[in-house]
This record gives sequence, structure tokens and C-alpha cells, in this order.
Amino acid sequence: MGGFFPDEIIDEIKDRNNIVDIIAQYIQVKASGGATYKALCPFHNEKTPSFVINSQKQIFKCFGCGEGGDVIGFIMKMENLDFIDAIKLLAERSNIHLEELNNSEELKKDIQQKVLYFDIHKKAAIYYYNNLTKGKNPALNYLSKRGLTPKIIKSFGIGYAYNSWKDLMNYLVNEGYQIQDIEKCGLILKNKDGTDYYDRFRNRVIFPIFDIRGNVIGFGGRVLDDSLPKYLNSPETPVFNKSSTIYGLNFARKHITDGKIILVEGYMDVIALCQRGFNNVVAALGTSLTKYHAQILKKYSSEVIIAFDGDEAGIKATLRSVDIMKEVGLNCKVLLLPSNKDPDDFIKEMGKYAFQNQLDKAVSPIDLKIIQAKKKFNLDKPEGKIDFVKELAEILKQIKSPVEREVYVQKIEKEIGVSQQAIHMEIYGNKGTTPFDKNPKYSSSYKRDNKYIEAVPPVEQKGHLTAEKQLIKLMLVKPDVRPLIIKKVQPEDFSLGKHQIIVEYIVDHYQWGPQEIVKGLPQLQQDIENILQIDIEHINIAKTLEKYVVNMKRFKLMYQAKELQHQQKVLKENKKLDQEEVEKELLKIGMEIVRINTEIQRLQL
Repeated sequence: MGGFFPDEIIDEIKDRNNIVDIIAQYIQVKASGGATYKALCPFHNEKTPSFVINSQKQIFKCFGCGEGGDVIGFIMKMENLDFIDAIKLLAERSNIHLEELNNSEELKKDIQQKVLYFDIHKKAAIYYYNNLTKGKNPALNYLSKRGLTPKIIKSFGIGYAYNSWKDLMNYLVNEGYQIQDIEKCGLILKNKDGTDYYDRFRNRVIFPIFDIRGNVIGFGGRVLDDSLPKYLNSPETPVFNKSSTIYGLNFARKHITDGKIILVEGYMDVIALCQRGFNNVVAALGTSLTKYHAQILKKYSSEVIIAFDGDEAGIKATLRSVDIMKEVGLNCKVLLLPSNKDPDDFIKEMGKYAFQNQLDKAVSPIDLKIIQAKKKFNLDKPEGKIDFVKELAEILKQIKSPVEREVYVQKIEKEIGVSQQAIHMEIYGNKGTTPFDKNPKYSSSYKRDNKYIEAVPPVEQKGHLTAEKQLIKLMLVKPDVRPLIIKKVQPEDFSLGKHQIIVEYIVDHYQWGPQEIVKGLPQLQQDIENILQIDIEHINIAKTLEKYVVNMKRFKLMYQAKELQHQQKVLKENKKLDQEEVEKELLKIGMEIVRINTEIQRLQL
């Protein structure tokens, strides 16, 4: 393929390789609000994250060492590749088969063909727009009645296809385009006997469909009478794929300031909301949302608010979309408009601020499922409550976070009067076990020694216990340092029994956060909350851990020496034993004490 990679191929590779997802394959990335993510820079040593990723702009920048660029630049630097090999690697990861284009000439031909199709679509869009705006016509009357202004019509390039069989075809042929190319763009069709062609779109309002770079790649047409289908889209072509195209994204991506996108069902919803100031709105072209749609949305947003119609079909589409977004790890909420109105009708009747108020009240997917479940049952009757709780249990099982699940259980108890214990029994079985452990080893009554703390000199006890608590807090609030600490110390190494329980619980529940740990150890709740109040902002993890490990070894040795001294005392006081054997044993113990004291002195140096 040589060194020839056209801009279109490069853009497609960038589009299919979300920079956050790619970088997260190499280093740990954390969300930092909106479209921003942070990490420790992989290109230089640092302790405080200065490596910033912008998922909206699809770029990275390290404010420590100055490295920056796009996803291709990151791969070049990280994998030590040149530009061509980085392109090939990313193409392979995103299933773009560059090997199918055997040489640069074939690739150039493919690109030239696509550029031709873009030109044809652009010409058609201008033609349709001129049809609409050059004089009175049924389409302009329709759009005026829908409340659209000339400005918004121009912004979206809305047009009109005459009620004629060959107007567009004749126009494009006169512009110098070949019939075969116009057909490949899906703008004309062959008649039944294959002897002639006619326009696909006739007597329709025309909505141009743009790709992310602003190229016209297809059209949607709405009828002006009662004929069917009501909406008609361009067919699949070399430049148009419904499953990977999102209407309005070329406009919306420039206005996603808070990381949120509003997803609606159709063209008019997008346009009506944009006209009233909501510019972060997109639609999935009247088709069901696909996984690839969701992956594209994830590139540009951190949260999607689904605003589909409130009828039965709209709710079903919403629930399907929720599951798809969950599959790709995209957060979402659901807008529930009163009286099952669609966004277009609601904002025209109620206005911008009322719509914003509804957006602010968007519910979580779990809330939506609970609301829908409530509608199915009569909660005034016992059997209705029973059936509702059974369905509720299946919904709550989908929640990974035990704390979030408990919040919903408490909420439902207040709303319908069924006890939390009964709901737990429905979710977890007849034992009613909560997601929090009832293992006796975590119980406060489970015997745990305070181990060697008694051997620690009183003057050092406070400092040693403070270090223990600092390490425990680090494990509680910073899961990424847990492996480092666990590698150095074990739960049984901690000096207090309750500290051992907490650390062992954290190790056994590796993915849980601090509040889940607190919930799981109610008998030690106050101790954990006290530990969480400790200031660790300015501690050096590595130095603190190293110092603690040294002291732990030293205090363990002190404990062992104390135990041996106790053995010596017991032997001396037991007059029934053979004194010669006692002397031998005392000498042996004494030598061990000397060895331990020598080791203690070495650790103190």
C-alpha cells in the first residue's frame, strides 16, 4: 500500500477507535467530569495525574511532559510505531480491512468513487432546498405549520421533492453525472421492466442526512399526504449505512458542553429542539438503536438522555436502547414527558423552560422499569403487590451495586408498604440474605487477637496505629493501591483484631467501594468511619508503606521476644521439671532472644 492513506480512511479509523477506550487498554484511566479523563502519564514518571484525555475532541495532552495528539499519535508513541504501522494496527482493531485495497491505485479509485457520491448527494440536496425556498409549495406550508423558521430550515438544509417522476434525475444528468452513479446513490430506481428510471423521492419533504464530517450521504423523505410509507430513507449505499449513522450528530458534537446528548426518535424532534436552543440532540434515523450507534455516542458523550415517544412502541424502543447502552458501558437516563407527548409537540406547547425542567427530572433506567412494572399491577390489592414485588426482584437483581440496590428496597418499602425483609427474601431467596456477608469470620464476636500491639513501646503505639489506619484508608478509598499494599502486608499482620477484619473484608470484596464496606461490616461501622476521617492527602504511599512494613517486622520480633521471655518465666517457676533439661531449654530460648534483639537493632538503624 506504500505510504498512501487518504484523509477519508484516516478519519474512519479515528471514528472507530475511541481514544479513551484505546488509552485505557494501556493505562488506568479515570473520569474527571464531563468529557474529560485523567491518568498517570505513560511517557514519563509522575505521582500526580497530569495526562488529560478529552473524549469529545478525541485528543490527549500531558501537562507534565508536553506529549499530546490524537489516537494515532498515542499508538505511534506507545507502540513505538511509524505512522503507517500505527494506521494498520488501529485499522485491524476496528475491523477496517486495509488489505482488501491491494495498491494505492485501487485505494485512490475507491476514494474517488466515494467523493463522486458525496458530490452527487450535495447537488441533490441543493436542488431539493431550492425547490422548497424559491416559492410557495405544499412542503413549505407543511413546515410553516410545524413552526419551523427559515433559519432552521436553512441550517438543516431541508428541501422538497416535487410530485414528479424524473425531475431530480434530469437535473443531475444535466449537471454531468452518469445514470449508473445516480442509481448507486439510491436517488433513482429502475422501472419494473428495466427500461427506464424514476426518482425515489416524490412529493415529500426532504431531510438531508450528514455524516460526522458534514458530507451529505443520504436523505429522508416525509409524505405530504396520506400515502405510505410515511417516512422513506435512502437505501444502503457505499457512503450510507443506517446502522452506523446518527442524524444530527455533525451539529450536536459541537454543542456537547456538559457531556450529555439527547437522543430522540425522528428528524422533526431533532430540528424542533434545536430551534429552541437544545443543540445537543440526535436521532437514530427511525431505526432501532444498534450497538454501533451506542459506541459512536460514547465517543462524544458521557451520558445519553433518551427522549422517545411515550406510547407503548416508544417505551419498548427505550428499554431496548437502555440495554444496548448498558452493554457498551454508556450511562443513560430517560425523559418521561407528561401525557405521552413526543418532544416536538411538548416543546411547541409548553416551551423551552418546561422542557428543560423535564430534562432535569429524567429518571434512571431502573426507575423506568419500576414505573412500567407499577403500571402492570393494581397495588391496592394484595395480589397486585405480590406480583409487583416478584417483578421488582428481577429488576433489582440487575443492579451491581449493593448500596444502590438497598436504596431502591428502602424506597419501595415506603411506597407500597412491603417490608425490606420480604423484598430481600424475594430477591435473594427464602433466607432473605442481603448482598452483604454474614460470614462469622467478619463478626465482632469472631475471635481475633490484638496480636503484638502490647509489645509495641507505649511511645510508639499511637504512631504505629495511625500508620495502620492510613493504610486501611488508602485501601478503602483508592482501590488501585490495594494490590501494592496486599503484596507487602497480609490481614493478619495488622496489630488490632478489628483492623484485621476490615482488611480481610476489603481483600475478599476487592471491587467494593468504602460505603459498601461500611454496609457490609455494620458492627465496625464507627471504626471505619473514624478511619475515613484520617487525612492522607499529603502522605507518600511508598514511604509510608515501607516504614510500616519495617516497623511491623520490628514489633513482631518484639512480640516474639516477649513471648519467649514469658516461656522462660514459666520454665523457671515449674519446679517439677528436670532442672538440667530446664537449663538447656532456657539457654536455647536465651540464644533465640539474643538473635531477635540483634535483628530488632538492625531494623532500627
